[in-house]
Amino acid sequence: MSRNKIIEAAARMFSRSGYHRTSMDEIALEAGVAKGTLYYHFPGKAQMFQALITEGLQKITETIRSEIDRDRSLREQIETVIRLNVDLYLEYSELAHIFFNEISNGIEEEALLAVRKERSAYIQFIADILVEAGIPPEEGPLAAAGFLSMMNGLCSYYLSRSNEVKREQIDRLLYASVTAVLSPT
Repeated sequence: MSRNKIIEAAARMFSRSGYHRTSMDEIALEAGVAKGTLYYHFPGKAQMFQALITEGLQKITETIRSEIDRDRSLREQIETVIRLNVDLYLEYSELAHIFFNEISNGIEEEALLAVRKERSAYIQFIADILVEAGIPPEEGPLAAAGFLSMMNGLCSYYLSRSNEVKREQIDRLLYASVTAVLSPT
């Protein structure tokens, strides 16, 4: 399972040092594998970054989809989406940091386009959930982007000040912001 070790090590290194300041040598050292093993699994750093983001977002999407497909009330569905997004953000904070902060133009064009496409698909996935919950369809993507940005800010704040903030406050504030913009039904 060296590929998984490499992906996990890459997430830690990209999160700590950023994409540009992280070298393949550092990732190999962090993963405890030979540098050649990195190139066996990935042609280069950009492709490793692409795999990290796209596979991570797909995993998160699958997790959320499996939880919200159940027969639940609207309130429970919204609470589930919020709880799972925050839980996954906190569990995979390195991936989340990269998702929100490292998607830049300095990455090879092909990898950057794939990452942006996956990020847009995730925003649309959240938008579809919010539209189903009552947000006007034309505002779905904007509401989803706002929700994810607010979640990023709240979770980052929580991670840096966990002794001052309770985890439940994040869910409560996100729920209040989402439900404040719901259409009357």
